[in-house]
Formats: sequence, structure tokens, C-alpha cells
Amino acid sequence: MSINHSERAPRRAHVLVAPDSFKGSLSAIDAAQCMARGVARALPDCLITQLPMADGGEGSAEVVASALAGEWASLEATDANGDRCQVPYALCRDSSIGRFVILDAAAIVGLPQARLAAELRTTRGLGEALRELYERGERTLVVGLGGTSTMDGGAGLLAELALDFRDAQGVSMAPTFANLGELSRLERRSDSDWLKGLRLIALTDVDSPLCGPLGSSLVFGEQKGFTDLQQADQVLARFAEQCEAAMGSSFSTRSGAGAAGGLGFALGLIGAELQSGAAFIAATLALDSSLGDYDWVITGEGRSDRQTLLGKGPGHIAALAREQGVPVSLLSGAIEDSTELGQCFDGCFSIMPRPESLVYAIEHAGSLLEEASAQLASLFAAIYRQAPCARRPA
Repeated sequence: MSINHSERAPRRAHVLVAPDSFKGSLSAIDAAQCMARGVARALPDCLITQLPMADGGEGSAEVVASALAGEWASLEATDANGDRCQVPYALCRDSSIGRFVILDAAAIVGLPQARLAAELRTTRGLGEALRELYERGERTLVVGLGGTSTMDGGAGLLAELALDFRDAQGVSMAPTFANLGELSRLERRSDSDWLKGLRLIALTDVDSPLCGPLGSSLVFGEQKGFTDLQQADQVLARFAEQCEAAMGSSFSTRSGAGAAGGLGFALGLIGAELQSGAAFIAATLALDSSLGDYDWVITGEGRSDRQTLLGKGPGHIAALAREQGVPVSLLSGAIEDSTELGQCFDGCFSIMPRPESLVYAIEHAGSLLEEASAQLASLFAAIYRQAPCARRPA
């Protein structure tokens, strides 16, 4: 007996919502919930999977811990202002790397908490946290690097863990960006051998080198509070030369060295593996192998621009979806007019239906995201009903 395909009942659509965080307003987990509610309004019978995404920036530890049922704990360290702060971290287990700890650098030196002038902020606290975790018996540490307020090339971290900083008179000096021009002598610390027993994985949200046109200063310095970006780039270039001579290795030109104001460079010098945060977390969420199971993917973030395609979570999801032939749409707080974005996504949309202030957008981000998701899903629903068997058999 022949089958009349025109009479076949439409198969339930399977939609994946996988946003990154919307900075200042929604965590990735909250954003996924808002998206899912909106999609459900337009597609009440569809299957919706929520996989909050991160790319090594703030919220990465939360996303990974949620996916792997991690256990939370905390420690105390010095923040970017030189004050003491509580630092949350998650104890996780994964089949590929076993037991590990994950924490966000932004929990220690994040941009929202910064009060001191940019040149005076320190990354020493991240070094303190790594040392404390080692002393607690942890041997595999994963650090998400994005969202930091510092741009000291990781000087504070290096001073805490591996190098002794001295001026021309041989006097020990505070390792902040403001003092790097006075740095005359760097010596390896004699108490740093324990680092050889530590596996460090640094998750980068950008693939920038430390210096140059695509480096930390010229691309990201302004958002951290620096004004003379060329001068800052020169300071970091000289600092990198001094560090590399002292450590006997070169790392400043590597991809990701410029992440987090040069923390990627500093961690690489002491033996860390720099990995794409988006790729690491996508693998943790098994997206590499499962994305083909979906009929449509929605991702997004607070603001999307050309940097989205340089290692950010939505850009990585788009690449995976394209490889597996799945439509993928971008729904963000703001969208920069970019040909490159349009070529990577099946539609780029803002949650803002009309011009409003940034304060309004942040305060109403949840409801705006839900409503925009519902409107976008209504369009998908209309198309999907016309081709119920388009992607795979029922």
C-alpha cells in the first residue's frame, strides 16, 4: 500500500536553545529559560532542549557545573582592587579529563567589580586561587578567562606564582600595569616547582595574541578603561620580552595570549593549555555529536558583532550547526550590522522592538527575550508546517 505523504501528521519539531549570557542582565541559564518560554508559546507541541552556552567568559563555571552536576565550594582571594573576596568554584568530573575544578577569572577580577584605575588593578588573586586549590589537593584546574577588568599581562599572577619583580635598584615592586615601565629585573621564584604537578587549562573567549593590531591593548583596552592604547601595547610588548627571557620560553604571539588582558599569556608561560572556551564547553555539552538531532537552533548573547566569530559561543554553535545542516538563528540584545554575521547565521535578530535606553534593555531583558523568541518561533512554525518531513522521517 502506498503512503500519501501529504496526509502524514507533522512530526514534532525539536528546537535547541543555546544562548550565552546577556552581560549585566541574564545568565546563560536564565536566557535559555526565557528563550524556551517564548518558543513554547509559538510551538506548544514542540520538543525544546535548553543547553546554556559559554565560551570561557563569565558564567562558564556555572554552565559546566550545571551540565556535569558539579559541587560548589569557595575560597578567599585578592580581587582586582586589592580587597579580599569570596571566589566560587565547582568540583566536576568528566570522562575525558577526570576530576577537575573550574572557576571564572571574572569572579576575582571581573569588570563590574573594578573600582581602581585600570593601571592599578591586579591579577594576583587568580594566582592565589590556583595555589590554594593545589594545596587543597586539586591537580586539574580549568579557568575561564573572559570578562576581566585587568590588562597587566598577568603580571600579578606571575608575581604570585613564578617570578620575582624588581626595579633598577633591586627593590621588590608591586606588579601592576602602572609599574611595568620600571621593571628592570625578573627572576624565577625558587618555590614554583609545584606548578609542574598541576594541569592548567585556560579557556579563552578570543584568539588574540598579546600585542599588535589584534592584541589585548588595541582591541580590548578601551573597554577596560585604558586611553593611550598604543602606549599600553608597547608596555606589554616589552614586559613580554622580559618574561619570556626569564622563563626561557615564548608565548606572546600564540592564539589566546591576549585573552583577559594578557592572562592567557601569563598562564601559557607557566604551562597552561590554552583551549577555545566555546569548543571546550560545546564538547562538555556533547554538542559536537548531538546538534544534528535538532530541527532548529537559537543562540544569542548580550551584544553580537565581529568578535562573535572570533571564538565566542554563538559563533562556535553556528559553525557546528552549519556543519550538520541545521538552521541556526542569532537572537541578541544588540546586533552590529555585519556581513560576516549574516553569512554565518540564518537570520540575526535583536530583542529590541523599538529604540530604548540601555538601562531599559537591561532591566527588561528577560521579557524582551521571551517575546522576541516567540515572534521568531512563529515564523519558524509557519515554515515548518509547510514542510513537516523536510529534515528527516517521522
